[in-house]
Amino acid sequence: MLQISVSSHRNFEIGCDLARVEQHLREFDRVLEDLPALKVVTVWGPNQYRIAYSAVIAGVYQVDLLSDVQVRLDTDRHLLAVSPLQGCPAVAAHATLRSLTGQGQYTSTMALQDHDGRTAVTYDVGITAAIPKPVRLSLLPDLIARNAVQAVVKHRLDDITNLFIERTVQRLEHQPIIAAR
Repeated sequence: MLQISVSSHRNFEIGCDLARVEQHLREFDRVLEDLPALKVVTVWGPNQYRIAYSAVIAGVYQVDLLSDVQVRLDTDRHLLAVSPLQGCPAVAAHATLRSLTGQGQYTSTMALQDHDGRTAVTYDVGITAAIPKPVRLSLLPDLIARNAVQAVVKHRLDDITNLFIERTVQRLEHQPIIAAR
C-alpha cells in the first residue's frame, strides 16, 4: 500500500454578503455541484456521506477514491467543515491494469469573513489515503511510485480546487437571492 497525502490552501473573495454565502453552504448537495469530480454515493445520515472522487488518468486509468465524511456549518464561527466520519465499513482496496479503488480521508474547511458586503474566504482541503500500488508501477520502488501517484493526485486536487472556487464565485455572484427556508 502507498501512503499519500496532499493538500491545497486558497484565499479568495465572493462578491456577495456573508449571509448569502452561508445560505448557499447549507445545502451540501448544491456545494457538490461545483465539485464535478466528487459525488455522493451513500447517505449515512443527516450531513453524513460517502463521497467518491473519480477520475480517468491519461484517458485510460480509472481512479476511484472513496471517503466517508460529516459536514457541519457553524454559523457562529462562519465555518463550513467537512471531516472524516468514523465507523463506516471500509471500501476494499484493489488495483488492476486499468483501475485503482481505495479508501481515503477527505477534510476541508471554508472560513468566511464579512468584508464590507463581500465575503472573504479561506479554503483548505486535504486528502490522505493508503492505496494499492498501481499495477503499472509495480516494478518501481514504493517511494518512487508513491511520489508519482502523489504528484498526480496533487495536480488534480489543485485543478479541482481552482474549478470549485471559480464555479462557487460565479454561482453566488450571479444567482438571484432566495429567501431562507
